[in-house]
Amino acid sequence: MNLNIARQPLLWFAFLAGFAIPVSTAMQNISAGVLVLFAIFTPEIRQHIGNALRQPLIQACLLMYSLFVLGVFWTDATINDALGMLLKMRAYLLAPLFFAVCTLAPVRQYLLAGFGLGAAITLVLSIGSGLSGTPIIQGVIGDYSVFRTHTYHSTFVSFFACGIAAYWMAGRLPKQWRWPAAITIALCIFDVFFMVKGRTAQVLLLLLLGLLVVLWQGRRGFFIALIAAAVMGPLLYLGSSSLRTGMNMVQSEVQSYDKGDIDTSVGLRLFFHKVAKDLIKEAPVLGHGTGSYKQNYLKNAGDSEVRRSFANPHNDYLWLGVELGVAGMLSLVLVLLATAKQAWNTISAERWLGLVLVCSYGVSTLANSFFTDNITGLAYVLLACALLAGSSFQRKVSL
Repeated sequence: MNLNIARQPLLWFAFLAGFAIPVSTAMQNISAGVLVLFAIFTPEIRQHIGNALRQPLIQACLLMYSLFVLGVFWTDATINDALGMLLKMRAYLLAPLFFAVCTLAPVRQYLLAGFGLGAAITLVLSIGSGLSGTPIIQGVIGDYSVFRTHTYHSTFVSFFACGIAAYWMAGRLPKQWRWPAAITIALCIFDVFFMVKGRTAQVLLLLLLGLLVVLWQGRRGFFIALIAAAVMGPLLYLGSSSLRTGMNMVQSEVQSYDKGDIDTSVGLRLFFHKVAKDLIKEAPVLGHGTGSYKQNYLKNAGDSEVRRSFANPHNDYLWLGVELGVAGMLSLVLVLLATAKQAWNTISAERWLGLVLVCSYGVSTLANSFFTDNITGLAYVLLACALLAGSSFQRKVSL
């Protein structure tokens, strides 16, 4: 396939791959699959796969996937569950191909632009449905997420806000776009705190924006972030009934858990974590094998219908610990560290956003399964490649 001939279709599929992240799982899988085909059948892209394999991020992704392949040999799961896990984690196997495609500057730009447009449409629809009191698609009264459930929705809207802020701080936004950018960031904060539920994302958004200020201004930024937090924190807490309710609910549900009431949002997570830790103790070195979490969890879930309906520890460090032992947990940490290392060597806006991506996922996956989930796992690989591939190759490639 000649790159000149494939140029426009490649760019449109890159745009769709980014656009689909906050919008559509089916579109996300199809467009990412097409990007893989471009990487395989386009010689000008294929020649960069070898260089991609020398990148820390790609090596860490492949190491983690390799451990899942090895885990098939000692798993106590069914073959269907083991293969299902390998399929779920495919983004990490395909990471070199995504990285090679993203060596082309226009591909990176189109992918990130697609993500921005998808997040912007999500933001407008969420606020519009919330103000009108009319939930659409995924939304319900009081939780006006749109295309995704609130966990994904708030994560992607938050990253969108951080992206705009990062490019503004780096001086890469035209002057006429600065007021629209400021308004959009404010709308993202309004959406996450007032339109959509999600305690983790609410706290994390403020922390990520504060991190950006620190990365931008150093020690001075640290004090600016502290002052902003001291002002914004109480205002958002007093103004957002969603945040107040969520924080009060955490305290109440922890107390209920201590009294034996497990079947609450926080209580279930604490129960999942306890079961996962017990399973890790049973096989700390190699784990129970690839795809084994579900059946081992069900052995310990008891008779509660609510508890048995979940087969997800809501913590990827623990999930990999159960299936692959200590090595699995360390491989996930290595993916984060490798991303951070490469991000540190990029130019300002991409450097800051790469570190924001690492912090966002590294913290969020303590209470959610972001890396083992198809939606967020694929999103991580695509966004990381789009942010980091540009500075990882000495020879510039253009379409």
